[in-house]
Amino acid sequence: MATLGAWMKSTVTGQRVLLAAKTALAVGVAWSLAPHLPGVVDDYPYYAPLGVLVSMYPTFMGSVRTAVQSLAGLLLGIVLAAGVLLLGNPNVVSISAAVGLGVLLAGMPRLGAGREYVPVAVLLVLIIGGQDADAFSIGYAVQMGFGVVVGLVINVGIFPPLALDAARAQISRARLTLISQLEDAAAALGEQWPPQHEEWAARRHALDDAIVEVRDAVHNAAESQRANPRAFRRSRHGVVANSYGDLAVLEDITFHVRDLSEVLAGAIWEGPNEFRLEVMLREPLRRCLSATAGLLQSWEDGDDHQESINRVSTRLSALTDAIAASHAAAPQGAGVDSLAPGAAAALDVQRILTALTRHLRSDGGGP
Repeated sequence: MATLGAWMKSTVTGQRVLLAAKTALAVGVAWSLAPHLPGVVDDYPYYAPLGVLVSMYPTFMGSVRTAVQSLAGLLLGIVLAAGVLLLGNPNVVSISAAVGLGVLLAGMPRLGAGREYVPVAVLLVLIIGGQDADAFSIGYAVQMGFGVVVGLVINVGIFPPLALDAARAQISRARLTLISQLEDAAAALGEQWPPQHEEWAARRHALDDAIVEVRDAVHNAAESQRANPRAFRRSRHGVVANSYGDLAVLEDITFHVRDLSEVLAGAIWEGPNEFRLEVMLREPLRRCLSATAGLLQSWEDGDDHQESINRVSTRLSALTDAIAASHAAAPQGAGVDSLAPGAAAALDVQRILTALTRHLRSDGGGP
């Protein structure tokens, strides 16, 4: 049971299951209590469960924001409907005009999730409320508000969502994607030329998607921590701060890995002959990429990274020496164009090393 509980609190799927369970409980509580509210409000108990639904969000502050926006949209729609009723009995023209105006007002950016409720509230008050529009409006608003309160209380009272583990998991997946990319590129350089497998050269979107997922996960983790009683421990605040640091360096590294991949793909298959990678540069570059993947792996594993940093530095120096030797051996007048792929790749590796070394030394580099 402890393992199941940890899974439900730490994984994306588990959080969704937990949210579904809390929503079901909140709907039951709201539906049971709604008929006991005083006055005319108890005639409209079915809106309390709807209020629960608009207040159940994966993060507590997200729940508060969504609930407030939804109630604001609902009240704005009720005010529009009241304006129509002041002009006389609603008819097809006045109802249509009010709904159209509601759709226009729903475009206000600050309404957020509440924009959908503006024209809906107008329509419900004018059509369902009818002659009892005043009582219906009060019942509708109060029961929705009551459902929102029930949802928020249960959402924050029962394992309030904290998405820290999900953020760390996405960071780990992004690291593994970069490691795989570098290892595959290194393997291609060691194959019979030209390399037979080239799927690694088409992974630009996979690299970009991995960073987008990390960015979303880290932002969700930060929001899930706000006003969350489970996040009061100082160590958990450190997780979010470290995650933002990891995100920044991953974005930097991904940019250079993507550039490096495009350079190599062009040098192997796509570019003109004068931009092909020199034979004498292939093995030094392969060793350099393999060492860079190893440095990322040490970051992933939480190992001592100094040895990996030294290995990348050594192999990068060997690559730059090979580039200089190739340039010196080039025919006079050939220029440096034929060395461009190797030099560009070396520059990308240098920038990856610089970014990751700075990051690892600043915070210890733990996964």
